[in-house]
Amino acid sequence: MKKILYPITFFVLIIIAPFANAYYPQQQVNQNDPVKYIQTALDKLEEFSSNTNTASPVLLRNFIENEIIPHFSFDEMSRWITGPYAQRMTQEEKVDFKERLKEAFLNSLSRHIGSFDSIQNRVRFYPTRYRGHNEAIVGTRIYRANGYPVKLDFRMRLIDQRWKIVDVRANGTSAVLYYRQMLMSDLRQYRRR
Repeated sequence: MKKILYPITFFVLIIIAPFANAYYPQQQVNQNDPVKYIQTALDKLEEFSSNTNTASPVLLRNFIENEIIPHFSFDEMSRWITGPYAQRMTQEEKVDFKERLKEAFLNSLSRHIGSFDSIQNRVRFYPTRYRGHNEAIVGTRIYRANGYPVKLDFRMRLIDQRWKIVDVRANGTSAVLYYRQMLMSDLRQYRRR
């Protein structure tokens, strides 16, 4: 699970690292546009980091759990990660996998998020690309002062009238696909024992 945790932490930290300091350019966003959900999370993170002692692990963890995690659908993510293997899993194993993924994600974010400099980053949002009525891709580019820009695509689904992140692609690499490959690799090694 730790092998799986590090890449997803990377993807999510890139998502929220800029703390939404500068949207480049500032855009008018339709209330039903999935971009709104990404911008809302970034706005909350910027407000939290400017008004709170982010070094406090308890405060940071509570913030992430209550304000950032709800923007993700761990049901969808774990279903896509387990893929066809889910047919062999019991309902209890599926729930356990989803909760372990969510907890690992939360712990990792809590440990790593405080080290980013929001002043040195800016985010550019591209127009949302829709794939039917309930799926969309929000394209962004993160410009960092000390490195190359990072292209992030947030794959989102409309779930219970809210847009939720179900995958993140960083420079073309899918987090869900990466974790599926890691899970399958772990399962193959487990079978060999």
